[in-house]
Amino acid sequence: MAKGYWSVAGNITNPAGMTDFLTAFAPFLEAHKGQILCRELNTDVREGDPGHFTLIIEFENVAQAQAAYESNQYQEMIKLRQGHCDISLSILEEGDHAIH
Repeated sequence: MAKGYWSVAGNITNPAGMTDFLTAFAPFLEAHKGQILCRELNTDVREGDPGHFTLIIEFENVAQAQAAYESNQYQEMIKLRQGHCDISLSILEEGDHAIH
C-alpha cells in the first residue's frame, strides 16, 4: 500500500509561541504512527515563496495521514499554533498521480 504524507511549508512568526504545539506534536505523531522525514527551518527556496519552514511527515498510508489531521487531538493542537505561524499543509499519496 502506498505511503501517505503531510507536506507542510510556511513561516514561523513567533518561535516562542510554538512551544506548546511542539511539546504536544511528538506524542501526537507517535500515536498516529507518523515519522518526520524532513524538517528544515531554513529551507533553500529556489522558486516561489513557500516560506522558510518545510516539514515532510510519512504515514503508513494516505487514509492514516487524513485521519491524523482530522483527529480531534490535532484539531485542538491547531489552536496552539495559530497566531504563531502561517503554514500550508497538504496531504499526499506516494507515487506519481499526474501521469497522463
